[in-house]
Amino acid sequence: MTSVLAQGANNNFLLPNATFFVELLLFVVFLLIFQRFIVPPLAKAMQERQDMLRKQAEDREEAARRLRQAEERYQQALAEARGEAGRIRDEARADAQSIRDEMRVQADREVARIFQDGEQQLAAQREQAVQQLRGEVAGLADDLARRIIGRQTTSTGGTN
Repeated sequence: MTSVLAQGANNNFLLPNATFFVELLLFVVFLLIFQRFIVPPLAKAMQERQDMLRKQAEDREEAARRLRQAEERYQQALAEARGEAGRIRDEARADAQSIRDEMRVQADREVARIFQDGEQQLAAQREQAVQQLRGEVAGLADDLARRIIGRQTTSTGGTN
């Protein structure tokens, strides 16, 4: 039992032994190796990733700005096109109205000309009918007078 007590006195857990210092030295060497060879590539990769994310955010903002500008230009062009279409429509209506008015005037002239030609033809036909009837009436009157009187009458006004 004394030997166990003697060994126990040498093996005090509160006093550090050489294993502790070796482990501490290995830990520090491991940290230095880690700091020297592992941390810089990781930091570089993380920085590149951060730069890429920042660039993507800037690109996204630029794309959004361009999209807003394009939408504004589109809306402006659409408004101009609508205005132009309205102006063209109004011009077309005005042109159509002037063409209608012109055609109406032209049709009125044509109707008046046709009406006048019809009146002239009617007057000529009436005059022709009157002349024809006068000739027939004269012939009938002469024939009737011959029958009544019983002799030949002359329309020249001479005596028999």
